[in-house]
Amino acid sequence: MLLPGDGAACARLMRKITALDERLDRNLAEVINDLLEEDRLVGGLIEDCDATGEGTIIAATLSAFVSAEFQKSYLAKPWPCLTNWLLKRCLEGATDIFLDRARQAQGNLNRGLDLVMLDYIQTPMDFTSPEGRRIMTVFLPFFLSIHRGYNLNSMIVEAGIMYEQMALSAGFRRYKGIDLDAEPPAEPVPAGAASKRAVYCFQREMVADTPPSTPVSAVFTYLPPRFRFTASEQRMLVRAIDGLTDEEIAGTLDVSRDAVKQTWRSIYDHVTQVMPDLVERGQASGGEGARGQEKRRRIVAYVRDNAQELRPHCLRRG
Repeated sequence: MLLPGDGAACARLMRKITALDERLDRNLAEVINDLLEEDRLVGGLIEDCDATGEGTIIAATLSAFVSAEFQKSYLAKPWPCLTNWLLKRCLEGATDIFLDRARQAQGNLNRGLDLVMLDYIQTPMDFTSPEGRRIMTVFLPFFLSIHRGYNLNSMIVEAGIMYEQMALSAGFRRYKGIDLDAEPPAEPVPAGAASKRAVYCFQREMVADTPPSTPVSAVFTYLPPRFRFTASEQRMLVRAIDGLTDEEIAGTLDVSRDAVKQTWRSIYDHVTQVMPDLVERGQASGGEGARGQEKRRRIVAYVRDNAQELRPHCLRRG
């Protein structure tokens, strides 16, 4: 999953495919990092490792939540190059165009959230090539892990028409075409932007008549969280799912090893109170040694399969 500091890696991929305003292009890594620091983006990177363990970033996905008012106004009259337009507004200081954790939590608790899929990039972008198909087999479950667990109301993506088959295969419905040659946009578009474009959309009411095997419809299944972990516990569990050791978790969170151990103890105690069959009773505190590792393994496996436990929600226990 994307973490603060991943902006440079994400920007390198985006520059290969996505048409960007010149000033935004120069500052893209900084914009993405700032949004990640503020928890206004969700996404991830796919790394391909060779036999020596050396890795190369080969794919990235980037999404954000917007207000219901913005989603409604955009669908009423879509405009081209939405990703460039939104990130340019963030560069200009209007980062609140994307919802922060508190507003995401309100959406999860109430009517639901409206999501814009800002970008998906892989190298190569030829989805019919052997390498492109290999990456896609990894990306589809990865897409679910990034986007599931939210109480979604709608999801939209705007892109060049050359990616239509990918969007439709994922489960999106074509909402409206945009022809820059026939109808020049109100604002200049970045150089190199495809003139034939379209907006694709999926809404909650479409789930009933969409095969559950499609990735987009699958992420609209939502269950409220049982544990309501604190935000600090969620941040640590996200890194544990990615396979980080306690020392690595401490480094990425800029806390001490003792603080990480204390957070694990808090998690063990709380999980034992809420779902005692997930970990053995009488082992709720401490967490050292083999028994502690087994408790951790069970909890990490559970939250990996129940992403709602890691999403913004009413986190206060009681």
